[in-house]
Amino acid sequence: MTELYRLVYTSRNLLTGTEHARAAAVAEILATSQANNARVGVSGALLFNGGSFAQVLEGPRPVVERTFERIQRDPRHSDVNVLQCEPVAERGFPNWSMAFVGHSVKGRALWDEMASRTGFDLARIEGEDLFATLHAIVLAEEGLAAEDSFDMPAAPNVPSESTKAGGELDVVRLRAELQDAMPEERQSSAMGPAQGSTVAQMDESRTRSAAGKPVSEAAILRTALAEERDRTTELRRNLDEARIATALAEQRAEKLRHERDLWAGRAKVLAAALAQDLEHVQDLQQAKVRSVA
Repeated sequence: MTELYRLVYTSRNLLTGTEHARAAAVAEILATSQANNARVGVSGALLFNGGSFAQVLEGPRPVVERTFERIQRDPRHSDVNVLQCEPVAERGFPNWSMAFVGHSVKGRALWDEMASRTGFDLARIEGEDLFATLHAIVLAEEGLAAEDSFDMPAAPNVPSESTKAGGELDVVRLRAELQDAMPEERQSSAMGPAQGSTVAQMDESRTRSAAGKPVSEAAILRTALAEERDRTTELRRNLDEARIATALAEQRAEKLRHERDLWAGRAKVLAAALAQDLEHVQDLQQAKVRSVA
């Protein structure tokens, strides 16, 4: 019997473009993974959150290794970090050729609870901890409605263009997520005249995941802060790239100025040489005229 293996890794998202374009790219990645994995007997889960991917692959070792080699070559991500690769007794995602997780409020909160313990540093996340978190998210999201289906996500958790440009938190979306996390009776009161008490309600409201762990509004706020950090990191990267481009442009301009001065000097030397040659020719002509006379 072929030994069952599990591989857990994280990577940095390199998807660019509009929010819709990134959502379509994630949907394409998911659909391709589901088709390929179902054909070779690989199961697992994929999480896309802000600027990161996290994925679990499980199946026969040769197949898992070939699948991972193909994934590594995908130019849509970088900084691939393998957290776990070892034999296991059973599959953690037997019903999913590739489950897409973390796109609900509870899913993002569960992910954030784990990520916050590591300072949102992917390199510090333990493979077993990541697997357990993704497994808990799948359990929490299995009962979601059709609009939150795993197969075709409407939009992964990525910052919108307007939010990125403004550099501020998406307050409207955050409030909606907090509303989703409230019990129904709390939601109805929050939608009424007493909207000024939203902050007090946020301090009292708590929900529970399907795994029985508390998912608080604080976790949702941490998720928002993590997204803000991703936006800040991206802005800093763009600024660094702009500075590098400016420095390179200045270097090219300095090189051009140096070449211009060099050729100008050469032109002066050439002009002086031509002038001397002309004077020499004139002297020869005058000497010839005098000799004839």
